[in-house]
Amino acid sequence: MMHSDIKSRPAYQALAPDLAGSRHLLVIEGEALPPGRLAALSNTFAPVADGLHTWLAGAPAVEGIAGKLWRLGGVEDVLDTLACATRGYGMGDRLYVLGTEPFLWSVATAAALIGFGPGQLQLEHAGSLRRRVWCTHCHGLTENVTTGIVACGGCGRHLLVRDHFSRRLGAFMGVMVDAEAPGEIPAIEEVFA
Repeated sequence: MMHSDIKSRPAYQALAPDLAGSRHLLVIEGEALPPGRLAALSNTFAPVADGLHTWLAGAPAVEGIAGKLWRLGGVEDVLDTLACATRGYGMGDRLYVLGTEPFLWSVATAAALIGFGPGQLQLEHAGSLRRRVWCTHCHGLTENVTTGIVACGGCGRHLLVRDHFSRRLGAFMGVMVDAEAPGEIPAIEEVFA
């Protein structure tokens, strides 16, 4: 994760089970899983293994994870499964999410819709630094941005990708880079690989 002094920028911590929770749901984006991290997570969550359900999205089959393991195809499957879980999760349940920022905030938004509060949720960033960018002009979202300037997927404007983050949108803000000098677009460089 990149360091930022911007106050809206989320700060992430390593996942740790909340022993006050009754049931635990661990959601992992497979492509963001660093080598050896699954074994470490299994050890970390061993104290709550009896009440642990793990959803592994978009990764090959794995062995040795604590609790019950479900494999899901990707973020869309995670969101659909959460949407179907409008009953069954309550105040004592905890949700832990590991993945890239777009994955984390997609899952966090879906979880909030079914009643998970901020105190029930832990997020840990892993994998690529790519960003989801929200255009302040057309309000469109552009996914998987790795450059400091990106053409908006909605309106086509060249956007400066700011470090300001909206938790509500789960995205970074993008503002027109050549608003004051039309046509003067700085060199586009990879920043968030």
